[in-house]
Amino acid sequence: MKIHKGKFFTAVLVFLIVLCLAGQAFAVTGKDIAAEALKDNGKRAVYHSAKSIQYLYGKFGIKLPGTLTALSKEGTPVTKGELQPGDIVFFGTSSTRLTSAGIYLGNNRFIISYKPFKTIRVMSLNDPEAKRYYLGARRIISTNQSQVSNLREKIIQAGLKYVGTPYEYNSNRSSTATFDCSAFTRRAYYDATGKWIPGNSRKQAAFVQQNGKITTNWRNLKPADLMFFTNEKGTISHVAIYMGNGQILHATSNRGVHVGSMTNYWINRFSFGGSILN
Repeated sequence: MKIHKGKFFTAVLVFLIVLCLAGQAFAVTGKDIAAEALKDNGKRAVYHSAKSIQYLYGKFGIKLPGTLTALSKEGTPVTKGELQPGDIVFFGTSSTRLTSAGIYLGNNRFIISYKPFKTIRVMSLNDPEAKRYYLGARRIISTNQSQVSNLREKIIQAGLKYVGTPYEYNSNRSSTATFDCSAFTRRAYYDATGKWIPGNSRKQAAFVQQNGKITTNWRNLKPADLMFFTNEKGTISHVAIYMGNGQILHATSNRGVHVGSMTNYWINRFSFGGSILN
């Protein structure tokens, strides 16, 4: 069987990019937090519970305070019947006398790093001690945040499907055989969201300005944000999808749809970027 080198290397590149994206924080959910917390079950309880939770969430790029009092004011309150994996459950004798906090795992279980226990352990909310001192819970990652994070990942995955597709200026918007820059971003967004965005780069730029949040510093962009670039006359002439870590996914005349980097050429042309997702 003869292997086409160009297609082979493109497939390898896409595979490596997908692996890289799978570990990025933009796709984090409460279940991810719970799964990561569970990895420490049985380990020595080195930190008190608030510090342990601060460290855990920090792995996903979410900054939290390291004291129980401050932690109890983060996020939004949830009732016992509304608990979801990743929620923080609090224990103590009163709201001003908190003793510990844990991560809810689901099925009425939580995991807690509490120094008097010596080790990090999984417990049930039905345990007499847990029932006696349970005070409430807070949710850091809202359902809406999780939905938006997943949607961002879907947009990038949708775009990666088309890596290697040839470039054609003013390509047929009803076809995926060829793309120009805006036809590509329009199709990636549609494949992921089921909704069309405008059909050229200038109209897409205006749409994001009118309906979303924008930034002129590309380093502040989130994965799946749209990026807009200008030509020599200073008008918007190119659009790309930001992937994070300085990588961009776009269609150019010399390479078609591909993953590139924010080189000086693109940095000097960058105008602004943003998203209508949140």
